Amino acid sequence: MPKIYAYIRISKDTSDADNQRHEIAQKFPDVDEWIEETVSGNTDASERRLGDLIERLQPGDTLAAADVSRLGRRSLDVMETCARVMKKKARLVAVKSDLELKDDIGSEVMFFALSLGARIEREMISARTKAALARRKAEGVKLGRPKGATSTNAKLAAHKDDIAKMLHNKVSKAAIARTFAVSRDTVRKFIKQELTHLK
Repeated sequence: MPKIYAYIRISKDTSDADNQRHEIAQKFPDVDEWIEETVSGNTDASERRLGDLIERLQPGDTLAAADVSRLGRRSLDVMETCARVMKKKARLVAVKSDLELKDDIGSEVMFFALSLGARIEREMISARTKAALARRKAEGVKLGRPKGATSTNAKLAAHKDDIAKMLHNKVSKAAIARTFAVSRDTVRKFIKQELTHLK
């Protein structure tokens, strides 16, 4: 029997859980399970209860949220979440946004449009990073692996300043990992070792 899961995320500086619950309940009065957490939308879904919920989804299940912004703050991260839900052959519904994605042609068209937006965002991040690297090179800054760099942070050490700026601008660890073609775990280790104050 397909189940309906309702996901509520509130930021550390807000308390609108009741509003989200009300919006979801209006469309889905018979929710099987409510999942609520207080966490920043910049945190990767895999590091939230949302990630565990998606892993539990079965074909035909529904994941409902009050708004697509509850899934994440950046389109890149939201797209990853949408893709994971659709891969499970489950349905994703953002009530306030009137967005519904499921295993049908209409959802595939909508997903393509959203993916295009995410791709543009990713390319803009990459372009800004490349421009920053070109500027540093023109200024005489030596790029590449610093002497004595460990295997964990070797690939990212040359981009330390750029990564710091990306974190300051609320770019997610997942997006940083994609930009520099490394794993999220590598990014997390690098930040822990080199940019602890920006975690």
